Amino acid sequence: MSRSDLVLKKPSWQAYQSMPVGNGTLGAAVWGEDGFSAQLNRADTFPNLKSAGRLVVPGLFPLLRAPDYQGRLRLHEAELAQSGGGMSARSYMRADRDQFVLEVTGADPDVTQTADLRLWEGRSPVTYAGRGVAALAETFKDAKSGGTTGAVAALTAAGRDVTAKVVDDRTVRLSFKPRADGSFRVVAGVPAYTGGDLGAAADRAVSGALGEGIDRAHRNWWERFWRSAAPMRITSPDGSGEYMETLRAQQLYMTAATMRSAVPSSHGGVINMFSPWRDAVHWSADHWWHFNLRQPVYTNFGADTEEFNVPYFRLYLDRLEEMREWTRTHWEGSEGVCVAEYLRYDGTAEACDSKRPPDWLNRIVTTGPEVVYNLWLQYRYTRERSILDESYPLMKDVARFYLSILKEGDDGKLHLHNVNAMETQWDTSDPATDLAAMRVIFPIIADLAGPKGDAKLAADLRAALPKIPDFRKVTRNGEQVIAWSGTDEQGRNTQNPDTEPLFPWGLYGAESELMQSTFRNRVYVQTREWSEDALLAARLGQGEEMKRLLVQGTKDFQIFPNGFTAHGKNADPIRESNYYNGWGAIVGSALQESLVQSYQGTVRVAAAWPRDWEVSGSVQVQGGHRVSTQVRGGEPVAVGIQAAGDDRLKIANPWPGQQVRVVDGAAGRGAPVAGPTDAGVIELAVQGSRSYLLERVDRPNGSFPFEAVGGERAQDVKSLGNRRLGVETSVAQIPGEFVGVVKPDKLHALVRAEKGAPTHVDRNYVISELPAALEGTELIRGANNDSKMTSPADYLVFDLKRPATVHVAFDARGKGTWWPGWLNEMGFTETGTTVRTTDTSFIVLKKEMPAGRVVLGTNSGVAGQGSSSYFTMVGGG
Repeated sequence: MSRSDLVLKKPSWQAYQSMPVGNGTLGAAVWGEDGFSAQLNRADTFPNLKSAGRLVVPGLFPLLRAPDYQGRLRLHEAELAQSGGGMSARSYMRADRDQFVLEVTGADPDVTQTADLRLWEGRSPVTYAGRGVAALAETFKDAKSGGTTGAVAALTAAGRDVTAKVVDDRTVRLSFKPRADGSFRVVAGVPAYTGGDLGAAADRAVSGALGEGIDRAHRNWWERFWRSAAPMRITSPDGSGEYMETLRAQQLYMTAATMRSAVPSSHGGVINMFSPWRDAVHWSADHWWHFNLRQPVYTNFGADTEEFNVPYFRLYLDRLEEMREWTRTHWEGSEGVCVAEYLRYDGTAEACDSKRPPDWLNRIVTTGPEVVYNLWLQYRYTRERSILDESYPLMKDVARFYLSILKEGDDGKLHLHNVNAMETQWDTSDPATDLAAMRVIFPIIADLAGPKGDAKLAADLRAALPKIPDFRKVTRNGEQVIAWSGTDEQGRNTQNPDTEPLFPWGLYGAESELMQSTFRNRVYVQTREWSEDALLAARLGQGEEMKRLLVQGTKDFQIFPNGFTAHGKNADPIRESNYYNGWGAIVGSALQESLVQSYQGTVRVAAAWPRDWEVSGSVQVQGGHRVSTQVRGGEPVAVGIQAAGDDRLKIANPWPGQQVRVVDGAAGRGAPVAGPTDAGVIELAVQGSRSYLLERVDRPNGSFPFEAVGGERAQDVKSLGNRRLGVETSVAQIPGEFVGVVKPDKLHALVRAEKGAPTHVDRNYVISELPAALEGTELIRGANNDSKMTSPADYLVFDLKRPATVHVAFDARGKGTWWPGWLNEMGFTETGTTVRTTDTSFIVLKKEMPAGRVVLGTNSGVAGQGSSSYFTMVGGG
């Protein structure tokens, strides 16, 4: 796994470069601002998923600024390790407790350290300090449901002379000295909290945090996780295979680090548990879009990590009664349950409403069938019959809903009217999505209904099956393809309903020319980070196209060095405020489906593997069996099967036309089990806990020397075009010699003025030309989002620690038009010099100022006008 570690050649000074650690219910984004920052986020602080706060430890500045700095996000240990200047820091989220841990060595034992927990404007926590523990806590009342959620963030330290105090109404602080050997530990416990004695809650939050070996259970948990997950090692001449291997590993890591709560952690594709952006959440923090949940569910099946699908299933199973009531009152004439595509955490919805006009999400009715099918697949992959027993009431009600809204037409077929084809078509008839869904789930539910005593339901479903309309065909680009639906409403969003019969429903395979042409002529090609095109290509046996789509999609979407993406193409990471995680699941599923697939009842090995990617890997197939192979030049060397239970498998001959045989896989045995045969499909009876080897007769296993699959840990940042995994460069924050910014907080992090230095906190503009006199000054960056502000008068406030020259650089395009009056009023004069950036040219003005507080105004003096915001440089006076 260390091949996929994320290497930090420079510290991640900026928030968008943060590294993620989590334990499934509590996550943290860790970056270098102010020495060491970690924003702490729970997955259950509904309705707005507000953060529990930010931990700041300034004493790590020497480590981050050291010339020999090095860092690494260790996926196997789930920890961020950093070192430099004789110091080391290791941070992780305990797998067994809701506690974030920072372990430091090499600090000066005589220098007092501080650790702050901070919230920000708009937050109203309760504070506590006592007995070496400091805490913030806040609860949130949901006006709609009446429920209360919240979190306490409690801070303690292992060191000497630990004291706690309340700094202000949103900040608490620990002060302490390291142990005599220069080591110390800071722990932030962040459990759920709905009120009560804060001191007692804080003590409980950090209990057990100061003992020895507190990381033992944590490391054991992650060791077990990686041992059970299906591995995949990819090499390629151009490094693209290794890059995809890392993206898949990062997806599995992210899943284990976020999906152990009672509900899914991702909303609309946003992974809020790893956010460093305060309380910003795209879309709705209290609702889930099902479409954004389905990709990681499928990835988990192939990766043998399906235990992390449980929060997804609990979201729907635990809200069955609420969904029944919603359907009864909002969809006239229906029975059973309409599972809303857009479901709120309290079981209410903003969809499944026949009384409301159609919109993006209303009248999408395929969500229920997808949940049903995924429950069925969860059973197929785990072999746990109890899953079907628990989920049958939901399955039955989804089937009853469909039967109740189908209308028989003059053609004798059962039609759906006034429903959506995903978000693409609104208020249409017979969407391809629903026709495919009914074909798949009706037989499954009918087979379950009989033994459950629901003979009539079983009969109704079987009677309905032959009456489901055929997919409508249309012509695109001269080829016949499946239509989105039975009618021709305009396209709204960029999903492709016509490819749904391929995935998720698996009604077609690579041999289907109709599906091949539908895929070739799909209307929308990989438009968003959730686009499943690469997975579709894999199912259709198009290995090279799968590779091309993965590479292009990564270049389009993956803008963050931790592997997360933006929602659309070519976004600027410094302007984003959310991490999206859907692309990692697309990569994982596409790779797994390319290597081993089993969706049509037949196992196919290397059916879509690119020729120039070599791989040694395993994929779990239906039945819970693990299939392992090595592929060289697009062809498997041999195929191993670890059976999960007694079963009969159909395996497509990996070497078409060649004679193959199956031998017992136990070491030293090699007894023949099946073959020799050159059949296109080999049928094999397997027994639980037994292993088998499928090989070519002309290449017996004995002719291959044993070679262990291993690898060296990553030594460098990985690159794919202009994309990176890991941190290669970053502009260092400086502790101000002259300046301490008071407000706004977003401008407090200082950098050194020099060529290449960033001039704004929310744009990627950098200095290209700088007067020599300003080299090395302390730079307070601007915020371009504030460029048209005309108030308040105290927009920028900072303290001068000693007399200095204050320079302000104003956009030359605003001179004589929108420049603010405070420049003249305060006595700023032009220097006759300019600073050029990659954006524009700035005129420099200056003023000599004494030590003390400085108050500067906004960028503009004219309402509605203003270009690039000013920035400030301070040096000796």
